[in-house]
Amino acid sequence: MIRNSRLRACALGAVLVAGGCAARPPVAAAPPSVPPPVAAAEAPPPAPPTRLETLAASVDGVLATSTFSRATVGFVVRSLDTGETLYSRNGHTWLVPASTMKVMTTVAAASRLGWDFRFETRLVATGPILKGVLDGDLIVVGTGDPTINRHHPDRASTFDDWARALKARGIQRINGHIIGDDSLVEAPGWGIGWAWDDLVEAYGAAMSALQYNENVATVTMGPGITPGAPPVVYVSPSNHGLLVDVQATTSAEGTAPSLVVARQPGTRILEVRGQAPWGGAAVSTTVAVANPTIYFTGELRQALLRHGIAVDGTAVDIDQESDRARASEGTVLLVDQSAPLRDIATEMLAWSINLYAESLVVALDRTAPGGTAEGVAMLRQVLDDLGVPAGGYTTRDGSGLSRNDYMSADTLVAALAAAWRDPVLRDGLLQVLPVTGGPGMLERRLTGTPAAGRVHAKSGSMSNVRGLTGIVETAAGESLAFAFLANGFDVRGAEIDERVDALLLTLVALPR
Repeated sequence: MIRNSRLRACALGAVLVAGGCAARPPVAAAPPSVPPPVAAAEAPPPAPPTRLETLAASVDGVLATSTFSRATVGFVVRSLDTGETLYSRNGHTWLVPASTMKVMTTVAAASRLGWDFRFETRLVATGPILKGVLDGDLIVVGTGDPTINRHHPDRASTFDDWARALKARGIQRINGHIIGDDSLVEAPGWGIGWAWDDLVEAYGAAMSALQYNENVATVTMGPGITPGAPPVVYVSPSNHGLLVDVQATTSAEGTAPSLVVARQPGTRILEVRGQAPWGGAAVSTTVAVANPTIYFTGELRQALLRHGIAVDGTAVDIDQESDRARASEGTVLLVDQSAPLRDIATEMLAWSINLYAESLVVALDRTAPGGTAEGVAMLRQVLDDLGVPAGGYTTRDGSGLSRNDYMSADTLVAALAAAWRDPVLRDGLLQVLPVTGGPGMLERRLTGTPAAGRVHAKSGSMSNVRGLTGIVETAAGESLAFAFLANGFDVRGAEIDERVDALLLTLVALPR
């Protein structure tokens, strides 16, 4: 019994042991330690665009418009305060500059001659003055003064002033000729590369040693007495020296007027074509005279007569004299001086007068006789001395009328920067450059905008050529030199100007 009880106890213990082992679950392995997620660092905000990036985006946007789809454009902007180039597109590309060339001429002339330079004209008697009679010729020796005209109010009456001065010396009669001595300036007075059909136009007038009224006359045409009759044509001033061939007609009432003039270079015959509507108003145009010296002496002779000085002879070009009177052997009666260069430059740049620019170029050549080619060579030398790169341009005149002139926008900016470094040149240039909203070719541009009065610049234009160069004073007080040149476009020039005005507004608003 005891043995069986032991057997049952052992069996029960085994069951309990087995049951205990089965009831305890296996211990699970601890999961691997995972670090908590780290929050991603926030990206820094993008840096605002620099002023150069902002400027480039604005300018590129304007130049990307369809206006310039066929054009070649050069545009350069440089800070005159720091010397840094702020924008450049095709800065080294040679383009036709048109009248922006006059800025180069102004800088060279002011540097070599000075802002106070004046042309000189002498009146010389070839014989004695006896009992009120000048027994000989009166010779007028010119050096190229372009200022005897209405652009200079105090010079418009020059011939009358001379007549009064001669009368004050007791001269009541001249028994010889009024001879124009133009030998100190080489003929013909045109720039190389000027188009032949420009030469009859007022802007194509030849430069000469003796110059009156910009060497230009006015042609006025009005209707005749009935339709079909010849019109009335009048050319003034009266000593123009042209032979007028009227090929126009009086047209029916209400028709459109037209006036076209033509003259072959080297001739005096001026053809007048077109129509003057019966009952309509007269129309006018301007033309270059054929012989500036005869024009000058003829008008001077008329002024002498007006003031009671009798003249037995006629108005003569010294080139027509077989036995030329020699001014060097005569008596100087009067020495006249032109308006100063600063006034000449002001009018030249405001109204883009080609004759003024050619006169200044010839004045750069101080040898006698002065000539355009020699003057251009001196212009290049002066600009080279100022630091304007000689390889940035080529020019055959001083006005930009030649189609043989080529220049880069970089070169124009370099000339402005060179002038800016010289206080005398800088102050004078700011005075003579036209201002937006002021008198001249920029009068109607950017008026009523932040750029009015802040842009001092010279425009340039001819067929498919447009340019503007000068100095901008930004609203932030920074001075910028800029040059814009566009060639080969096929839109209206006014559309180009609108785009350029947008560029100027961008420059005025440029922050420091």
